[in-house]
Order: sequence, then structure tokens, then C-alpha cells
Amino acid sequence: MDKLANLRQRIILHPEPGSFTAEGESARWSNKDLDPVPQENKKWEWYHVGGFWIAEGFNVAQLETPSSAVALGLNPGLAIVACLIGNLLVTLPTMSSGYIGSKFGLNFPVVSRASFGMRGAYVAMVIRGVVCVIWMGVQSSVGGNAVRCMVEAIWPSFKHWHADALPSSASITAPDLLCFALFWIAQFPFLFLSINALRWMFMIKVIVMPFFGVILFTWALTAAHGWGPLFSIPNNITNGWTVGYAFCRTITASISGNATFAINMGDITRYAHDSRRAWQMQLLLPVCITLTEVLGTVLAASAQVVYGEVQWNPLQVVLLWDNRAAKFFAGFLFAFANIMTNVAGNSVPFANDLMGLFPKVINIRRGQIICAMLGFAICPWLIQAKAQRFLAFLNGYTVFLGPLIGLLLSDYWLVRRGRGFNVRSLYTPRNSLYWYTAGVNPRAIVALLTGIAPLLPGLAYSIDESLSVTRGALEFYTLSWLDGLVLTMVTYYLLYLAFPFETDPNHYISGEGEDMEAAESETVTEFAEEKSKVG
Repeated sequence: MDKLANLRQRIILHPEPGSFTAEGESARWSNKDLDPVPQENKKWEWYHVGGFWIAEGFNVAQLETPSSAVALGLNPGLAIVACLIGNLLVTLPTMSSGYIGSKFGLNFPVVSRASFGMRGAYVAMVIRGVVCVIWMGVQSSVGGNAVRCMVEAIWPSFKHWHADALPSSASITAPDLLCFALFWIAQFPFLFLSINALRWMFMIKVIVMPFFGVILFTWALTAAHGWGPLFSIPNNITNGWTVGYAFCRTITASISGNATFAINMGDITRYAHDSRRAWQMQLLLPVCITLTEVLGTVLAASAQVVYGEVQWNPLQVVLLWDNRAAKFFAGFLFAFANIMTNVAGNSVPFANDLMGLFPKVINIRRGQIICAMLGFAICPWLIQAKAQRFLAFLNGYTVFLGPLIGLLLSDYWLVRRGRGFNVRSLYTPRNSLYWYTAGVNPRAIVALLTGIAPLLPGLAYSIDESLSVTRGALEFYTLSWLDGLVLTMVTYYLLYLAFPFETDPNHYISGEGEDMEAAESETVTEFAEEKSKVG
């Protein structure tokens, strides 16, 4: 019994003086990593935040999005235009998330309590957490392909190593499975870096990756003998749908690649030193991501000219190279790029969500480790097996992310008019502003379901095409993220007008006027620090 008690004490996260966690029942709602970030810990400068998009944009999954559209028969030029539109659409929600995170020092699980309620926010955390686990696995699978480029460059015979050891139904070969495991092991130590330490790793990526992108772009144009053959490839949609249908699907796929950041960005910008520049730097998203997608489109179309078929995965193009040194370094750089994307874009958000669900036992580091383990367990190579399946995956989870983003936008900008939060109440159960009905805001749940429900038939068809679904439902589904966002945003605001609730951040229902200062403070944690000094 003593050993079990000691183990329990080692697992439980004990509060520090002055934190919200140190106040009785609040321990259920916070811990050190979940509290607002103190000013002295805000070390991300504007160029770190801006460089995030330069670094984040360059990863294989971003390259695959437009090239998947090319593989399905869309003209490369139209694929790029569709991706640009998608990136522009997702930029405004990302700016909003970055603004809120940088101003209040709060992460997504805490911010979502304002709209969903203290308990209702669990729904939002689960929705995002599932997406992060899937992306963690997909990016690790892509990273495994990069490792294979490196290994084949050193040992060309590795290409045929136990090639038939696994059945075709596995959708992965023994060499690919080994490389996936090697990449997973290589990225594991990076999970132990703090958020502030990650900014230096991203600066390395910012310096190196643009040069690598220029090299790939130059090779593609040279190998295909200029622009002509690339962008004169005609539309060839063979599944019975129109070019417009494929175009809209590509818009949604492009949004999907960054839709999580429309929610996640606050998890990064809460560490930003300059709150104003932190959200302004989100304007780099459509520039950096679109340039990366241009590169992906050029590589896919170039492969069709050079090798006679569209290679929608750029790492498959690298594997076709004869120059072993070029193959090795390309694989190495792609692997490094995916490690940084995986850690900051997937493991950190998942850790925040799991921390919001179980703050007594989960902190950032523990959550990241669990994310990595789950990312291995989901067998992500099954998602990447085909271009059709990859686009279905990208479009599928936007059914949930679009409405979730729409609700957050509606709550902060339409309902609260951007007046901010009573931060102390976000950590206080029952008689606080954000307790609503038994900890749940029923308006948020109804609005969320309203945005999701019309998209479910299209989602079901994307999973099983043998189902009978009307053409109108499928066409509505092609812009699932935008449709769900608008429906939820409007519904939530109308429900607020019909059933209003208190939104004044200076109002504290329990009558404890001491929280007024916390509600008005930009860094908010100053309130907790002052409180600890008084204590």
C-alpha cells in the first residue's frame, strides 16, 4: 500500500504557490502548464512566430495536398489556385486564435471553456485531440518514407529487403515499417523540448528549408524542360464528377492541412512576447503554405513528364533519383522538417487537450509522449495508401473542425464583441461566468450539432462509396469546412440572441470583486503572481 501511495504521489501534479491550481477544487481545472503563461516565460519574438509559418509550411503533407489533386486529374494550375483560396479562407480564423492566445496567455482547452462551459469544453478537446493523433501518425508515416530515402541511398539493396514479408492488404512493406519505426524513435527525444526551446529548432528550419525548396523547384523545372509541359497537362477527372467538384474538394483539402492551426495557434502565441505582432504574423500563412503547395504541384506534374506517371508523394520522386548523395540529403531534410512539424503542430496541441481533460496527472510532456504512442498505434500508412483515401481523410475531419472554429469565432467576436474573458472564472467551477447549466453551455452543443449534421451524409459516402447519398449532399460536402463554420457561427449567435447570457468580463457571479483585475490584465498571470506575494 505504501508503494502504491508513493506511486500516486509521484504521478499527481502538485500545485505551486500562487497558481490557480493551489485553490481547492480548481486543481481539477488546471495545473502549471494549463495556467496563463507568465510574462517572463513569453520568449517567442515576432520573427519566431513569423518563422513558424516558413518552417511549418515546408513538410511533405503540405506538398501532397495539391499533388493529390493532380493525381486525381485536376490541372496543376487549377490545383494551385484552389490551394491559395483555401489558405486565404483559413487565415482569418488562425489570426483570431493567435490574437486570443497572445493577449491572454491561454491555450485552446481554457479558451473553449468560455463558449462550451467548464465541462462542455471536453467535447472540443476530444474533437481536436483525435485529429492531432491522426496527424501525428500520418506525419510519422511520411517521416518514415524520408528515412527510407536515406537508407536506400546508403544501401541500395534495401529496396528489396524482405519486400514480400507482409501481405499487400497491410498497405505497407517490411522496409517501410522499419523506416517508420526508426523515424518514430528519432523524433521521440524532441518531445522533451520546451515550447520556448522549440523556437530555436524552427529557426534552423527557417534557414535551411527555403534553400532546399529552391533546389527541388529548380530540379523539377529543369527535368521537365520548363513550365510548358507542366501546366499544359489537361484536366482529366475520371470518376464521373465535374472539374468544379474536384476544385472545391481541393480547396477543402488545402484548408484541412491547416485547419487545426486555426485552433492550435493560440497554443504557440501564448508564449509570444509581443501580442500584437504575434497575430499579425499569421498573414504569412497563405504566402508560405501556397509556395510550398506550388512546389508540391510542380513536383507531381514533373514526375508525370519525367517518369511517365504522377507521383503524388514527393518522397516517391526522391526515391527515383539516381544520385545517392542527393537522395540521402533530401531524405534527411524532409525527415527533419517533419519532426518539427509533428512536435509543434500535433504533439503539443494534443498534450494541451489531454491536459485539459486530466490536469491532475497530465502535463505538456506526458501528453506529448502519449500522443506519440497513439500515433504509432493507429497504423497511419493505411490513410496514405491512395490519393483518393488521403483526400477523403483530409476532407473528413473538417466536418468537425469547421463547426468548432465557427463556434469559437462567433462566441468571441459576435457574442462577446471582442471584450475578452474573466480569466479567473475560466478556472473556477460552479458559480462562475462559464459554468452555464451544470458546466455545459447547451447553445454551443446545439450550434455544433447544427453545423455537423448536414455534412454527415457526405462523410459517410467518403468512407463507403456503396452508400446511397444524394448528389446535392455530396456537393454540399465538398466545402465541408466552410459550410460547417458558417452554419455553426450563425446558429450560435442566433441562439445567444434568443437565450442571452452574461458576457461582461468584469462580472463575476459569485461576487468576488478581486477578480476584476485579472479580467482586464493582458498577461493575466500577473494576478496570480500578485496573489502569491500577498499570501
